[in-house]
Amino acid sequence: MNEKDIELQSLNSELELLKSELEKKEKELSELKKLAVERDVDLEEERRAMLFMLEDANQSTEEKERALEGLKDEIEITTHLLMIADAIAHTSDMDKLMEQVVSCGHKIMNCSICLSYIWDRDTKRFSPSQCYGLPHATIPIFRTEVPDDRAEPVKEAFKKNEPIIITDASLISQMFLWLSDINAVAIIPLVSKNEYLGLIIGIFKEPREFTERDEKVIQGITYQVSVALEQGRLYKESIDKAMELSHKVETIQVMHEIDRSILSTLKSEEILETVTRIVAKIIPCERATVVMIDREKGGFLYAAGFGVAFVPKGTLVPFDDSSAKEIIETGRTEYVSNLAEVKGLLPLERRFLEDGFLSHIRIPLMIKGEVIGILTIGSKRPSAFTKEDLSTLEKLSSQIGVALSNARLVSDLEELFLGTVKSLSSAIDAKSPWTAGHSERVTKYALDIGKTMGFSEKELKDLELAGLLHDIGKIGTYEAVLDKPGKLTDEEYEIIKKHPAKGAEILKDIKQLKDVLPFVKYHHERFDGKGYPDGLKDEDIPLGARIMSIADTFDAILSDRPYRPSPGIEYAMSEIKKNAGIQFDPQVAEVFLRVLSKS
Repeated sequence: MNEKDIELQSLNSELELLKSELEKKEKELSELKKLAVERDVDLEEERRAMLFMLEDANQSTEEKERALEGLKDEIEITTHLLMIADAIAHTSDMDKLMEQVVSCGHKIMNCSICLSYIWDRDTKRFSPSQCYGLPHATIPIFRTEVPDDRAEPVKEAFKKNEPIIITDASLISQMFLWLSDINAVAIIPLVSKNEYLGLIIGIFKEPREFTERDEKVIQGITYQVSVALEQGRLYKESIDKAMELSHKVETIQVMHEIDRSILSTLKSEEILETVTRIVAKIIPCERATVVMIDREKGGFLYAAGFGVAFVPKGTLVPFDDSSAKEIIETGRTEYVSNLAEVKGLLPLERRFLEDGFLSHIRIPLMIKGEVIGILTIGSKRPSAFTKEDLSTLEKLSSQIGVALSNARLVSDLEELFLGTVKSLSSAIDAKSPWTAGHSERVTKYALDIGKTMGFSEKELKDLELAGLLHDIGKIGTYEAVLDKPGKLTDEEYEIIKKHPAKGAEILKDIKQLKDVLPFVKYHHERFDGKGYPDGLKDEDIPLGARIMSIADTFDAILSDRPYRPSPGIEYAMSEIKKNAGIQFDPQVAEVFLRVLSKS
């Protein structure tokens, strides 16, 4: 089990624990809803008892009127308490909850204005939530002017953990310079486990006597709303944590997918296209590109990606046209939160801005300490990326660097191998001035046929190697035989006929040429079975060998020989056509003649 699997297993375990905790919190919330319902029942019973008192026929008219007024007040307060309880029981959105609280709190406290604030753990200050009763012109001030938690009345309320009433005009003016004609202020702290949750402020413009019952009602609001905020915050934190863990799990899974994808190929183009497509799965972006550094040409070569309409892939962008040039010099990541705020934009970045792109991250791709490319993600939103996005890209760039290093190594080995084969091929052709360039021409004809027939890249590579090496068996053939101006004797012809099998024998221990051997060995077999070395016929002859037979014969007919000059291309084509189905595969012959007619 590798490190990523262990990390993934750990995160999954943490996610399961979090789900269990979330279920527990939801159960607690359900209990709170149940308590709210019970509170509804108690308040309803109180309301019925007072109605019963009202119906007592022995009461005086004056008492009835006082009782009626008191009942109306109680009913209104009870109604709004029930509304708060209902909001607590059925609302998980804190803004909606506080909107109901200030609306009902305004009625319950009979205040002119009711304000609410939520404590922000990150900034350590109050954040405006909801307001009721404010003049429209002062709402923007409410949104920007927040109570100072160090103000004495606020500190006292939270220290005592109970509402306090302020009637001191100087204290009131210090707290609310932007409001006038205030008679009294009720500060209601919302606290949980000695931690700030928020604040409710009732503002009274009319003189008001606060009875013991008023204080109990306000205290009840404090308790109810504090519990609701605490539950809401815990629920939100649980959801946020679950989302964070889920994202981490998804990121690791995608990184696994990237590992599999980029390690399943050793072609740089495929690696880069795969990465830019997959990166969008874990980082929301409208653009993901990779440019490679071309120091000789002095620019960035757009190699792979999506989201850039004005630069075609394969385009070279001069270094001086982009601020990305600094990444080559420093090897450091570049982050721009808003291109619109950057002065002196270079042509490439100016064009991105014109296309609506505002933020981007550029990460250098490095091999052995050298910047060889740049991975970029871009967004049409300002400040679109997080530090987690940056961390993910840094890990990804490291993976890409390893994959590109492997691809470069394999490419260098392939080039070295092919260069060796070409040198060997040239050495064979150099045995005689009449065969100079023969193997390269045969290779070209064979590849033209293979491409027209829809061969895969691997099949074309095998054809190329076979074309270059098909006559390697002539290494042991005497130059006097190869350069003889007249007809070969039977003995000399038998020497020549051995070169295909001898060539296969020479190459048999080279692992990379395993699939090429049949093409080399059987390129002198005939479709009618009269060829050599084994007399194979029809489709028993490997297709590559049938293609090599036509390409080899065509070049031999067309070339000058010691005993004759070239008869010309028309004659060579007529010979191919005449021997189709006899010496050559008729379908391959037809394809080759079609290729020649187009050239």
